[in-house]
Amino acid sequence: YMALRQSTNFFPGFCQGWRSVKGLLRMNEWISDDVPPALAVFAGHRSVRFFRPEPLAAGDLDWIVEAGRRAPTDAQGHMYALLRITDTALRDRLATLCANQQHIREAAEFFVVCLDVYRLQRLVALRGGEWGMRERISLLYGATDATMVAQNMVVAAEALGYGTCYIGAVQNSTGLIAAALKLPEGVLPLYGLCIGVIDPVHYPPTIKPRLPRELCFFENSYPADFTDDQLESGYAAMSPKRDWYESLSLYFAKGGTMEKREPVMAHAWQQQGLEPG
Repeated sequence: YMALRQSTNFFPGFCQGWRSVKGLLRMNEWISDDVPPALAVFAGHRSVRFFRPEPLAAGDLDWIVEAGRRAPTDAQGHMYALLRITDTALRDRLATLCANQQHIREAAEFFVVCLDVYRLQRLVALRGGEWGMRERISLLYGATDATMVAQNMVVAAEALGYGTCYIGAVQNSTGLIAAALKLPEGVLPLYGLCIGVIDPVHYPPTIKPRLPRELCFFENSYPADFTDDQLESGYAAMSPKRDWYESLSLYFAKGGTMEKREPVMAHAWQQQGLEPG
């Protein structure tokens, strides 16, 4: 089975990509390049935005979905819903709403990942219970549950040799997407997820850098007094080709993408019955 996948170039660019992984790991000096084979899927992760017009191999989608279902869930609440988009017209509509990203149309599979407390409300009511979880906790725990499911699916898909890409632009039109998918109150779209057969012509040749471990992983307490040199080490690690601040300012500074998404999300929270009171 695996030999068949390899013989049909199911893992395009893997060897070249793994060499770049090892080089980057050595450059950042945060892990040995003797990565256990079972962990290679994590070290080689990259977002893929070009897919071949092919379906997943028979049975693989079931494995990927089952990997998602085995993710942890808080209090056994399963506060998530994933909508697989198979309707071509609907997928095109969603791609248009998500900054017209073509890979949404081209990937073999596209899911909209949602937090979902609607089903949980119905389950509680079925046994005569009174719903007690408020909006803030619903947003926090629902987003957490949904994200653990989605990430399990990403790891499973990449372990099988597929490419994946999260679509944060769902948050540009959250309310419109919720309406297009006929989501009831208590269900909120968070982001999209593309899964597909990698187009080797456009396979990213290198993985993206990550912040140094010292800026993200701490022991016993949070060191809030970062020095300028420590913060500059973050910029140095994240700027192999261009200044990382270009990206940070585009998304997180005044007038950036995240500020623009705030009113969109606030409206969607209200529309879906999840506005914190």
